[in-house]
Amino acid sequence: MMLFASCTTRFSHGLVIAAAPGSVDTHESWDPATDIVHGGADSLYISVRQAASGPASVQCVQGPYQPSGKVLVYSGEITLPRASIEISDPNEAVKMLIPVPNVENHVDVYGDGTDEPDEVVIVLTGDESW
Repeated sequence: MMLFASCTTRFSHGLVIAAAPGSVDTHESWDPATDIVHGGADSLYISVRQAASGPASVQCVQGPYQPSGKVLVYSGEITLPRASIEISDPNEAVKMLIPVPNVENHVDVYGDGTDEPDEVVIVLTGDESW
C-alpha cells in the first residue's frame, strides 16, 4: 500500500468529494440517507461525520489494499481524464489535487461501519503502480 494523500478536517455538509478535476457528475440520484457512497463516471460523493460533530479523516491509497478494522462500503470503477484526483468538500475547507498512476481505476471505499464515518479510506487500483 502506498499513501497518496490524507487529511483531517471538518467536512462541510458531511460530504467528501473525490473527483477528476473539472468533473461534471451531478449525483442527482444520490440519497445519502440510504447510501454512504455514490459513484459517478469520474467522481464519488462520500458521507462522513458532519462538520458540527467534529473532524473526519480521509486517506487515498494505492491498492490493492484492505485496511484493518474497516468495512467495505463501496466498490466500483472510476475513470479520470488525467491521472489525478481531487479530494475536497463543498466549501473547500480542504482541496487536494493528487497525482495517481492510472487513468482507469477500480475504487474501493472503506469506512467504520456507521452512516457518518469519522474515517474513510479510498483505495485506487489500476494496471500501473508506483
